Amino acid sequence: MDLIGTTLELIRGRLNDSIQNLDNRPEDWVILSNIVDVDGKPYEAAINKIVLCVTSMQDEKVISTFNPMLRGPEGKYGQVTPPLYLDVNVAFIANFYNKNYRDGLVAISRTISYFQQNPYFNQQNLPGLDPAIDKLNLEFVNLDPVDLNYVMGMLGAKYLPSVFYKIRLLPFASTAMSSKAVAVGAFETSGQPGIGY
Repeated sequence: MDLIGTTLELIRGRLNDSIQNLDNRPEDWVILSNIVDVDGKPYEAAINKIVLCVTSMQDEKVISTFNPMLRGPEGKYGQVTPPLYLDVNVAFIANFYNKNYRDGLVAISRTISYFQQNPYFNQQNLPGLDPAIDKLNLEFVNLDPVDLNYVMGMLGAKYLPSVFYKIRLLPFASTAMSSKAVAVGAFETSGQPGIGY
């Protein structure tokens, strides 16, 4: 299951289509990528693009009605592990330089406008979204100059116009049984109270 990569690629595609509708060009406006390569050099394919990249991931503690017991065939029960919900923090970086700097400001403005108009995604407005996802919220994240400097350094880049979002509640859940359990209070064939199997 490639939940993170597939979800980010779907979001990238929708944002790219939106910007292309306003200003069509032969190459994509938005790329899911690093901003620099492994040697710390600018990644050529990401130049003059909005770069979507992951900055961090966090476990989301949510109030849940999770029931660890799932009913299986013949009235048997199995215990499953609780789901893990992740918040994925992402950056959209206007990777435009020199004479193209203004184009980057236009592209980052269109990015902000797009997510202001589309603050969440679900099965209806983002076809291809994993069936386990009911709704994804995108929350704008403010970074102070110190945090922004830290994130840019971590990404291996000097400051570029950028916006940050938290994509909330990517569910990692499995129905794989971790142990068996039996129902209490069922009747055996003799009619006497007992444990059902």
